[in-house]
Amino acid sequence: MEENLTHSSENESSKWLHAHYDPLATLYTFSSCMCLADLHGDGDYKLIVADLGTGTHNMKLKVYKGNYGIQKKHPFVLEHTIIDLPTGVVSFHMDTCDPRSPAIAVASGAHIYIYKNMRPFYKFTLPAPAVCPSEMEAWAQAKNEEIDINTLREFLENIRAEVGESSLTARSQRFLMLEQDELDEFFQLHKQFPLKKQTVVTSLSAMKKSMAEEDAVSCLVLGTENQNVYVLEPDAFTILSAMTVPSVPVFMDVSGLFDVEFRIVVACRDGCLYTLKRGYKSARFFVSN
Repeated sequence: MEENLTHSSENESSKWLHAHYDPLATLYTFSSCMCLADLHGDGDYKLIVADLGTGTHNMKLKVYKGNYGIQKKHPFVLEHTIIDLPTGVVSFHMDTCDPRSPAIAVASGAHIYIYKNMRPFYKFTLPAPAVCPSEMEAWAQAKNEEIDINTLREFLENIRAEVGESSLTARSQRFLMLEQDELDEFFQLHKQFPLKKQTVVTSLSAMKKSMAEEDAVSCLVLGTENQNVYVLEPDAFTILSAMTVPSVPVFMDVSGLFDVEFRIVVACRDGCLYTLKRGYKSARFFVSN
């Protein structure tokens, strides 16, 4: 009986082909950071992986080619260093030039890095959100010595209670985390610099623009930490559409054509699903967990 089970298990496993097997590969990635792409338009699909490295450094974009490298020391055929932690990878066609090879978009931090023929091609940066006026005024008063750092901290705590911590800049969030004896040094170090607020890309997908063919031109669709969903034009990478969702988007499923009719189902951190359609400025509630 045991032999039969073992034999049955071997038969089941034999249905699968090892594209690559390396127990020491030490890849650290997520499903959103992997895709398959016919990089050269020759029908040979390759695996694109954004490796998170250690989580703080050594992040890389790697290309694996089938079973190439099973007997080799380095299984990947190409790699690029990524500056910040990647959150998404997609392949998409950005033009109609021959050969019809796709570009690769990598979401990392506040940027979308575009690779064409696996060479760096373009970097899109998210528009910076507006800084809360009362937060800006509090820092300006402290800089002009109209209030001391303890009063500044009190003001920022009140602002945080009103608008939420996520609406504050990273500087204010850090300032509120410091111990009392660390406040002055931090303030003196940063007071001369203007307040800036930056968001990051949390999810990435692609949408066909006007035709549904497999190699048709596509737009990039990205969700951000400040609860926005943007659709980018594939040539100049300008924002074609900006929509909002009630929570931070984590996963997106896109269908349809941007120039005709489309639907985006967004899974957010609040545990709910929302839908976006052509002409929507804000998402409609779909279902909750």
